[in-house]
Amino acid sequence: MSSKAEIERPGWRFSIRNRLAYWYGGVLGAALVLLGVLFYFYLARNLRSDLDFSLRVSAEALARSSLDMGSSLPGVDPDLLAERLMGGIDDPEFFSTFFQFFDALGSFGLGSRNVPKKTSLAPAALSNALEGRLTYETFSAPDQRHIRVLTFPVIHHGEVVHVLQVGSSLGHIERVLARVRYTLFLTLPTVLILALAGGWALARQALQPVDSMAQVARQITAGDLSRRIPVHKGGDELARLAQTFNAMIERMEDSIQRLRQFSADASHELRTPLTILKGEAEMALRQARSVEEYQQLLASALEEIDRISKIVEDLFLLSKTDLGEARLEMKPLPLDSLVGETISQMEPLAREKSVSLFLDRCDPCIVSGDIYRLRELLLNLIENAIRYTPSGGKITVSLWREEKNALIKVSDTGIGISERDLPKIFDRFYRSDDARSIQPKGSGLGLSICHSIVLSHRGEIGVESHLGNGTTFSVRLPLLSH
Repeated sequence: MSSKAEIERPGWRFSIRNRLAYWYGGVLGAALVLLGVLFYFYLARNLRSDLDFSLRVSAEALARSSLDMGSSLPGVDPDLLAERLMGGIDDPEFFSTFFQFFDALGSFGLGSRNVPKKTSLAPAALSNALEGRLTYETFSAPDQRHIRVLTFPVIHHGEVVHVLQVGSSLGHIERVLARVRYTLFLTLPTVLILALAGGWALARQALQPVDSMAQVARQITAGDLSRRIPVHKGGDELARLAQTFNAMIERMEDSIQRLRQFSADASHELRTPLTILKGEAEMALRQARSVEEYQQLLASALEEIDRISKIVEDLFLLSKTDLGEARLEMKPLPLDSLVGETISQMEPLAREKSVSLFLDRCDPCIVSGDIYRLRELLLNLIENAIRYTPSGGKITVSLWREEKNALIKVSDTGIGISERDLPKIFDRFYRSDDARSIQPKGSGLGLSICHSIVLSHRGEIGVESHLGNGTTFSVRLPLLSH
């Protein structure tokens, strides 16, 4: 239990659920930080731009007023003149706007009452003003306030008559930006924590069906494949995954059931000849016998050994076919010639049982196949027909050429197959009760081998039969395209 817990801890720590939550929270957090930074700098830029525009509007209004009152500037009380120039522009409570005039040499003329102390005209700003250019500057006042100043040339008849400085405190903007920073620093971590929690909850809800699948999958064993993974409603990817797993489990259950049946049938088929061999050996050892009796016993034992060898060879062939290891020498093959040769080969066996075997129709057909495997296919089908057709019966073989296929039919007037047995005749070791009564020493692998040979040649095999009215096997093989 401890080792299992040690294995599961890191798995839980780096589970898909946690990784989804981390990714979701990380991406959302990065996006929020980026948006917050962009918003902050965009807001700061716009606030400063609005302030610069306000300073320019104030400077233009002051410049016009100074030109209109230009003749009365000398000899007038500076404070009174400053109040008249400011008019409704000066609003220290909200904007802390101030102004001051300088002459072309940079000497101070007059200014508003709220001009910060030790505020002077910089040489670079004076030089720009004399050339008709505006200059924006930001500097710190003696009281640690940041000041934004516009140096503006007052031009009359193309000549700079005054240099005007209009300034305002950046305190309002800095307070707004400080509140924005505080809001961002407070909300971003909160939103990030909520995003992580929400992502974890969403991932947990989304992956809950996976946990259900895992719990059911742990309970499925080779001994009990009857359980199925629950399919939740919605038809999403997880539902389709559960359906795929259920289909796979169903195929596994069918395969294991077939394997169990195969093992039981193989054991049964091999037990009979081995029991006969053992009995004959015990009989030979029980007392002394003549040479003829020993020869009979050895001949019977050899027959049973041949039977066992045939079963083992057939099983080996079927297992190689199942694993895809059966090598086929696929070559262009005239199927009509192979059918004719096989019928000639099986005619003595048919005559021995007083059964008529003849070829009804044989169209020229070229297929791509392994001649040895296709001959084995025909031999098995015809031999089965001879075996289960009583004396005086008839077996008909025909080869038809269809559009894209060669159709082989082997029909007999034998005992037939019941509807109950028809679906199982291609199963390994399956033999009906009627077949066992006629041929007790059969292995039940012949039709299984026929089925595997047809499938390996990309063909189809089918059967039509009624009990007591004969059987017809149909094999379709693709024609070789030219």
